[in-house]
Amino acid sequence: MKKALLLFALVAISAVSINAQDNLKWGVVAGMNVSKYTITGFDSRIGFHAGVKAELGLSQDANGSGAYMDFAALLTLKGAKIDGGSLASIKFNPYYLEVPVRVGYKYAVNDDFSLFGSVGPYMAVGLFGKERCHSQVCGHGRMSEDIFGDDGLKRFDFGLGLKAGVEFSKKYQVAISYDFGLVEVIKEVGMKNRNLMISLGYMF
Repeated sequence: MKKALLLFALVAISAVSINAQDNLKWGVVAGMNVSKYTITGFDSRIGFHAGVKAELGLSQDANGSGAYMDFAALLTLKGAKIDGGSLASIKFNPYYLEVPVRVGYKYAVNDDFSLFGSVGPYMAVGLFGKERCHSQVCGHGRMSEDIFGDDGLKRFDFGLGLKAGVEFSKKYQVAISYDFGLVEVIKEVGMKNRNLMISLGYMF
């Protein structure tokens, strides 16, 4: 799966290289995650994402309106939790390296303000993380185990993302996005990732 992620990233980088001198912008992005799983019993949890991004203009006019591609490489904390009060408290803390690639459209309202939206796939590989349990059923009232592995979550994730936002002065971006995981993170359970992201970006 790591090879698939690497190939995906290489294809994205190759695409960015086209007309890079005139149409490519680099930036940094960070923000908050509100993630959950698609099975009953889990509550949403707060995480984060941070990394670098790039935008490649495809057919934009002099004002900056037009189609573009959006790439990023993010460290992101997803997961979910079960809050059973005094009975049990379980939290999943999986950290991923995530590579989203989206195609979108940006509309320049004026020189200092633009609206944008994009859609496209993402691929992710699990890096590290812990499953933490606090209850009498965990053994001595507390347990912490690696979250990825044979008895844990799959390391590979793939899905589809939607994003919309605003850009100020062609540098500052505020965006909201939602990722729909399409891969079962635990076999034969039907548990998939869902993640709402609120992001702040700066383009150089």
